[in-house]
Amino acid sequence: MNLIQAESWLFNGSVENETKLKPLCQQVETHFQLPARRLCRYFATTEDVWLIRIIGKNYRGVHIPYAARQISPDLQQCFFHRLTGFPTNVTFENTIAFDNLIYIRASTCADLNTGFVTTYAHELQHFVQHGTMPRLLTVNKVLYDNLKKFEPNTIPTDVPSEREANIVSKRVAEKICGVEDVRRFAEERVAVMEKAGEHDERDRWIFFRDVPSSTDPTYLADTLRLVEKYKTVLDFGIDVNQPEWWLGTVDSQPIAL
Repeated sequence: MNLIQAESWLFNGSVENETKLKPLCQQVETHFQLPARRLCRYFATTEDVWLIRIIGKNYRGVHIPYAARQISPDLQQCFFHRLTGFPTNVTFENTIAFDNLIYIRASTCADLNTGFVTTYAHELQHFVQHGTMPRLLTVNKVLYDNLKKFEPNTIPTDVPSEREANIVSKRVAEKICGVEDVRRFAEERVAVMEKAGEHDERDRWIFFRDVPSSTDPTYLADTLRLVEKYKTVLDFGIDVNQPEWWLGTVDSQPIAL
């Protein structure tokens, strides 16, 4: 019985995607200080119906930690080494190949160069958030799912983790693709969402278009402010009354969109 090493770059047989996208990803990654966690990168060539159902039709990519791997039956196998023969002396922990996965949707893979770079940088920032302060990201997932109930005019970028990912991804995309190309891409997304009547997504792209990429996201401070405001009505799954509750690990981490 042997373990077959899992691949950290999955292009699903598309030589064209591997040739075009991998160098772009490697260029994006030079702008990040990545956490010491095992990352699998998945570049789709077909649609994943499970992700569309769960995340929504407008998503462009997603960061998935190991604890949330069951979001997609097709993707959860990417977290493991494959076994040959009959396992007798291999523990389950030894079969785990990756801690995190970044999934880029097929249509985004075709959106060269600015659209792809923006999305990959966005999801890479969620990977950084998860690897450095997973408790903070857990709380932000709760805010992402519930903030609109209390503030009806809320858009995704009002959630601190999303705000930071948008600002950082714009900053990186401007360095790689140029300021004008990033603005053009954002204008296109605004127009597409306006035409589709997707107002929250439109407003999110308006934020992306208009926010200066030099802006300090103030991720922690903004999260603490919202936690203080809503801790009596939201269950964050963490005791947010403890000093420095945002430090340390958690047993399970949410998906960061």
